[in-house]
Amino acid sequence: MISGRQALAQIEQTIEKARQQEAKCQRAYAAATEEVGRLRIERTEAFRDLARLKLDAITQENVVGHLDDAERQAVSLLNSRQEALRQLTERRRQAEERVSQAEVQRQSATDALEQAVAGVDALRKAVEAKVSTSPEWLSARARVEEVTGQAQQAEKKAQQAEADRDQKRRPYEADLLFMYLWNRKFGTAAYRVNPFTRAMDRLVARVVGYDRARANYALLNEIPERLREHARRVLDDLRQERDRLRMLERRALVDAGIEAAEAGAAKAHAALAEAERRLAEARQSLTELDRSYDTSVLEGDAPYHDAIELLAAADEREDLDQLYREALVTPTPRDEEIVRRIQAVDVMITRALRQAVDAHRQLKETAQRRAMIEHEWEELRNQGYDTPYGTFGNEAALGNVLGGVLTGAIGGAILGQVLRGGFHHGPSPWDSGFGGGLPIPPPDGFGTGGSFGGGDFRTGGSF
Repeated sequence: MISGRQALAQIEQTIEKARQQEAKCQRAYAAATEEVGRLRIERTEAFRDLARLKLDAITQENVVGHLDDAERQAVSLLNSRQEALRQLTERRRQAEERVSQAEVQRQSATDALEQAVAGVDALRKAVEAKVSTSPEWLSARARVEEVTGQAQQAEKKAQQAEADRDQKRRPYEADLLFMYLWNRKFGTAAYRVNPFTRAMDRLVARVVGYDRARANYALLNEIPERLREHARRVLDDLRQERDRLRMLERRALVDAGIEAAEAGAAKAHAALAEAERRLAEARQSLTELDRSYDTSVLEGDAPYHDAIELLAAADEREDLDQLYREALVTPTPRDEEIVRRIQAVDVMITRALRQAVDAHRQLKETAQRRAMIEHEWEELRNQGYDTPYGTFGNEAALGNVLGGVLTGAIGGAILGQVLRGGFHHGPSPWDSGFGGGLPIPPPDGFGTGGSFGGGDFRTGGSF
């Protein structure tokens, strides 16, 4: 069994391994693409040598000049690509290093806060064990429980009276004449009409039996309001009793020196918040560089392709093709040697291209797996799984799944299922309300979903 923090640290280690694999694939891809460019230039040089050997001065100048120009452009493009990729890779490496350093600092700050909170919690539990046996605390707690029962009963009666009112007043409200007189406030000091209207309203009142119905309807509306007001008064009493109990507990905590421990926890809490901020900035920077890297390497490498196309166009000219065919049929050893060199380079180009394609595929797959693991890691951390108070009982399955995701044998969704299925929330120091609870809010990953900080005392219902 491992803690939630240990589980997510294990995922972070897997992400680091994925980045190492990605870097290895990137180096292989860069080496293969550079080899293709180098071989293309070597092929161009061989054709230049062949042209000098076989062609007259005028034709030679035209062909060799064209080849030289293509080679210069290609070399320039390849050099610029190599330098740009080197700079991007270096910036990405530095960003990864900053993230790693920020994660170490965040972990250190997390450990410091955990220790500080543990100190506060241990002192609080010791005080709670001592205070909870004192006559004063027992009396205050008994009073809280007594008023709690009263509040629950008052709330129940108020809800029942409101339900009865809603049902029993329907016949009255369905009587249009009764509601006419009720809305005009007939029979009360607020009734103000002329003599003729008064006389007619009296006739209507006699017909509908208004006087008796009005008293019943008024009482039907008044009783729930009185019961609701009573429920509010009892709830206020409950809050006061709860405050008295909390003040009693708090006084005992202060006498035991809790304030110094809480100040230390608050300082550690602020340090963790700052470490989290720096880590978020470092991760954002790395994410942006990842996107630039993916665009450059995974989604296409324009400078490299432009250079290869320049060289390919240069050595696929019709006059070079003719020159190659003529060299094949002549008995001159020198041009046959150059032709064999061109043929050997062609074989090596094909092999290097295959290596580049394979390395690019592996690079893309590794980057996708890394991004998938990072997504699951971020989702689980946002959901509070990065906690020292939660545990995973399926650490063996977690290790197997992480290994499978790293090799591409298992999808990232399976990782999320395994993590969610094996996680169990444990009690947190924030779950206790003794003395008002911890005076600092739980950082992400520290809470367990309980009632933090000893908020308003609730008894159920609408309290």
